[in-house]
Amino acid sequence: MPMSEKSDYPETLKDILILSQPATAHFPQLSNGDIHIWTISLDTSEDQIERLGSILSKEEKRKAYYYKFESAQHSYIVSQAVLRLLLSAYLQIEPAKVRIGAHKKGKPYLIHDRSIFFNLSNSHDFCVFAFSSDSEVGIDIEKIRVLPDIDLLIEKNFTSREKEYLQKDPDNKLSRFFQFWTFKESFLKAIGEGMRLTPDNLEFSLEDGTIKLRSVKYGFDTTNCQFKGLTLKGNYTGTLAYSGKETVIREMGIALREKGNQEN
Repeated sequence: MPMSEKSDYPETLKDILILSQPATAHFPQLSNGDIHIWTISLDTSEDQIERLGSILSKEEKRKAYYYKFESAQHSYIVSQAVLRLLLSAYLQIEPAKVRIGAHKKGKPYLIHDRSIFFNLSNSHDFCVFAFSSDSEVGIDIEKIRVLPDIDLLIEKNFTSREKEYLQKDPDNKLSRFFQFWTFKESFLKAIGEGMRLTPDNLEFSLEDGTIKLRSVKYGFDTTNCQFKGLTLKGNYTGTLAYSGKETVIREMGIALREKGNQEN
């Protein structure tokens, strides 16, 4: 069960992570109707990587070394270890007891406790996590960066109306591309679909700052689907996909603590 506001968060979490919220003596309660979004920098020291790596399961450690580049390996270690730490705090169990599985199309879930739904995304320097106790969530962030093949990507992944919107303002084509990409990815991650529903089968619009899913092929129910654009510092864009209209979304930061800088 999600922990009470009056419960101290676990020592394991306190020794490794810093919660950048006003009352760091307490870990926030994940109540019905709440969605928590945590953001962390992936800029880490070797010491931090070593400590986080010790938190991973044997399978996660094995997967970490599949990555060819050290930067990708470090991003995986940070994202999976912090996910394990946050879940352990919500569930009030030790990180080693958190058992994470994956559905056949890759969406992660808690094996031993279905009371928390979660998703994560990372891009370059940041990783974000979304948690809900009500229903599935999907989250996606992207760093806005130059893409030499952007026109080909637009042609393959966007509908006619989306293409028109992206192409009519050349100065903002790149930022609009990544913005709409996170719309699609967050939805696909929320519903847990793989290649059956590719990005070109979804059509979104952005009207007066409101993200709208206009159509989905293959008859998926989108009645309760909501979207929220995320605020990230730097040249990033992101989207949260979730269900429910009476939802309180809380965005919080988290940072890695340097060794020897633990609180008393």
